Amino acid sequence: MRLIIEGGERGERQMALDETMLLLLTKDLIPETVRFWNFKPTTLTLGRFLAVKDWVNEEELRRFNFPLIRRFTGGGPALHDENGEITWSVAIKGNDLMKAYQTIAKALINALSHFDLKGEFSPINDIVVQGKKIVGMAGAIKRNSILVHGTFMYATNPEFMRVIKSPKVKEAERGEAKSRVTTVSLLLGYNISRSEALEALIEGFKSVFNLEDGELTDIEKEFSESLRFKYTNPQWTYLR
Repeated sequence: MRLIIEGGERGERQMALDETMLLLLTKDLIPETVRFWNFKPTTLTLGRFLAVKDWVNEEELRRFNFPLIRRFTGGGPALHDENGEITWSVAIKGNDLMKAYQTIAKALINALSHFDLKGEFSPINDIVVQGKKIVGMAGAIKRNSILVHGTFMYATNPEFMRVIKSPKVKEAERGEAKSRVTTVSLLLGYNISRSEALEALIEGFKSVFNLEDGELTDIEKEFSESLRFKYTNPQWTYLR
């Protein structure tokens, strides 16, 4: 299984590449892949089926000057702090999304154990520590292939969570987004670095998947470049 490690890029590139990987995997044009990367600058992403007005505090989004990207996957809103979060993507063969979540959860739980933290899989698609969300996942299926991506919050600034607005019913039941999440650094009581978080992720995923270092193919680079327009188009971003 191919392992790709990258740095930060703009959200439209990152989402275009993840969607490209899913499409190309369905045609067996690329191998199954694990990719570690991050958004740069800090970005708010929104699940494909959510309405902006229900889930995004646009006043706070403008104040922080964060881009908004609608994902091609489902799931809730996710704040990607360029200085406190590593995003990961897994492109695998299959047609059972829940099974994919469970398998990837094992890798993430093993990564957290690197810091002596006990993570638990919380269906449908979260990892929690001490009852608070530390990892979120979202996925999509196309024919015989699955793409799951998500967050690993090692030092996310909790104040940035103000850009997420929850429906009143959910907020009354579970509290504000800021109070529902945590980070590795908060749990440990000291800040860990990106390199420490990345090392833990690599070891966690290697405990579940047989990974070998690889690179993006030319077709991935070219196809994803042609797909970037989708993620800068307001008609897609404000689809709902």
